[in-house]
Amino acid sequence: MPSTDTDVPRFTAIDWDDESSRTVPLRPRTVGFGLALLAVAALFAYDHVYVTTALIGTWNPTRMDWLFLVAAMVTVRYGVVPLVFDRDRTATYVRAFLSHPLGVASFGYLLVLGVVGLVGPDVFGMARVDYAAKMQPPAFTSVYAENIPLHNCVGRVVGEYCHGTLAYPLGTTKVGEDMVRVIVYGMHIGFKLGLSTAVLLVLVATAVGTTAGYAGGWVDDVLMGYVDVQQAIPAIVLYIILATLYLGKGLFALALVFGLFDWGGIARLVRSETLKRRSSGYVRAARAAGASDLHVVRRHVVPNSTATIVTALTRQIPVLILIQVALAYLKLNRVNVRSLGEVLLRGLASTPVPWYRRWWVTVFVVATLAVTVIAFNVFGDVLRDVLDPQEGGN
Repeated sequence: MPSTDTDVPRFTAIDWDDESSRTVPLRPRTVGFGLALLAVAALFAYDHVYVTTALIGTWNPTRMDWLFLVAAMVTVRYGVVPLVFDRDRTATYVRAFLSHPLGVASFGYLLVLGVVGLVGPDVFGMARVDYAAKMQPPAFTSVYAENIPLHNCVGRVVGEYCHGTLAYPLGTTKVGEDMVRVIVYGMHIGFKLGLSTAVLLVLVATAVGTTAGYAGGWVDDVLMGYVDVQQAIPAIVLYIILATLYLGKGLFALALVFGLFDWGGIARLVRSETLKRRSSGYVRAARAAGASDLHVVRRHVVPNSTATIVTALTRQIPVLILIQVALAYLKLNRVNVRSLGEVLLRGLASTPVPWYRRWWVTVFVVATLAVTVIAFNVFGDVLRDVLDPQEGGN
């Protein structure tokens, strides 16, 4: 649980008068993480210098793949590993979290979203164009057979109606793409974009917000002044400019621009938390024991801002997913296979038949996005209550 003024201060017991103890040895986990990053950097260099085709099997990683790989490593090291090693605290969090049914349901959905997004395209395969299966209705529904090009109904035809089939449980698009595979790949895009951008946001926002709040004075003024200037120029405008001139209109450009230029709001929240924490009893106790500012920030200030950071991210990630869908809808962002935004664009087109006669394309995409946004919001609220019950109860 996060520390409070009444908690017994928990900081590393070090004899600060002993000159030899001022240098704290690196933990094996930190060393392993550093070696893993070096291995990824070496593999990246090898791929770009020597490899001209696929790196491993049929896998030919893109810039987004490398960014996602590093983001996943950072998430495991600083998100999963601490929970595994601090079992008592994790058990306390789990018990508190299980007392919120809506939070559990939202976490279950997001977990499925993440797993499907990670391995779904490999398991289910990619959506393929199949003109022999155009505009098939979802299973357990039916449409007029005349609405289907060439009256090519894959399911049963009863009278004038074409019934859906479990071969295409969510129907197909106007070019015969299976909607299940389309949505799975949309989850894949959202998962990669959300995780990669979130890691960039957290790293930059935490560093700037903590430094500004803890140092105060002119450092605070300069950093927050820069945040004001940065927020005056929306990240989406920078993306359109940079993507058009240099970076290209892919996921990598979107993740990079929003990760490096859309952290101002989170930095302000972290700064606010730091201002409260730096005068707390456990921080004063750590200073009195001779702890350095770096030690206080790393062991007390930043960990006790976790609830604020996580809650902010649960608001930011679905916004990023919606932004990507909107940009793809406007043809300002593209990936190597159509995203949900492009599916919406084609689903709302008036040809060859009005969109409401193939309603399932639009409805299932919008429903997926809506449920995802709601799940993130509910999960964030519950997680904040669990990580910081005093703040959640206010």
